[in-house]
Formats: sequence, C-alpha cells, structure tokens
Amino acid sequence: MRFLRALVFLTLPAFGQQFSEAQLKHQPLTNDNIVTLAKAGFDELFILQLIRSSRTDFDTSVPALAQLKKAGISEDLIRLMAMPQMSPPAAPAAAAPAKPAARVARAPEKSEKKKRFLIF
Repeated sequence: MRFLRALVFLTLPAFGQQFSEAQLKHQPLTNDNIVTLAKAGFDELFILQLIRSSRTDFDTSVPALAQLKKAGISEDLIRLMAMPQMSPPAAPAAAAPAKPAARVARAPEKSEKKKRFLIF
C-alpha cells in the first residue's frame, strides 16, 4: 500500500505539469498576441485567418482599440477583433479573373430560316 501511495504522489506533479502545458497551447488570442504577431512581421491575411480559427479574448474597449491602432494594427484587423459577426468572409488567396461567358449557338427560329426560290 505504501508503494502505491508513493507512486501516486510522485506522478501527480507530472500530470499537473502536462495539463498546464496543454492549457497554454489552447489559450485564447488577446490584443497583446495580435500586436506581437504584427510586430514579428506576420502578414495581415495570416493574422486574419488565425483570428477566425482561434478562440479569442479581445479587449474591445475604446482605449484598447486606440492602443491597437497606435501599435500599427490595421483597421480591418481591429474591426474583425471588435465586431467579428460583421466582418465579410475571407477573400480567396489567389482569385482567378472571371472568364467570359461562352457563346452558345442557338437554332434559327422559323422566321429566320432562309427561303429558297426555284427559278425556271
């Protein structure tokens, strides 16, 4: 019984540490995270996609939004952070130009059929 008790007490800290590491990996994005990513050189599209695919805990108070703007965050990203339900869907990365519609041949109508005349 002593062995089992010792084993439990020795393994509990290890499980506790793994749990906290897993928690850290799934922390929601914050204003500071966005500023850090922008200053590190990540492009706006990457940050936008990251915001849309992550849990977030943004401070959207007026002073916090002003601080984001002062930190160089674009208004589009700030808008997405403050009003995620109002943002338009993400634009495709490489939008191909629209092809012109193909012409469809149509059968001539009765009035358009050529009339043939026989000459004697």
